[in-house]
Amino acid sequence: MSRKYTILLILALAALTGAAGCLSTSFGEVTYSGGALQVQVENAGEPVENAVLQIMIMEVSALEQHEAFSEARYIDLERGENEYTIRADLQPGSYKVFLTVFVGNERRASVIRDMEVTA
Repeated sequence: MSRKYTILLILALAALTGAAGCLSTSFGEVTYSGGALQVQVENAGEPVENAVLQIMIMEVSALEQHEAFSEARYIDLERGENEYTIRADLQPGSYKVFLTVFVGNERRASVIRDMEVTA
């Protein structure tokens, strides 16, 4: 019986170790002003060069969504809080912002945020 528990413990630790990379990156505040989107990304892990930040902004009106902006760019993730500025010309209205960070082929963080743009 003890051998079964040891194997289960090793498998559980392996799963937690694999999931730890996904938890090392997260999105902070996302704001829009002056024709630019400010995106904060928190990196609790080691610094990463050439990660990809993917941004898609959908305008939401009358139960419909239309793509208003889309961009993917290479970023360097330093340990701690990182802030990126993305120029985007958005008209006043309601939007959904889809953000994803990829490191290699691995998705490190993904979030959907509601955003209101005022005049």
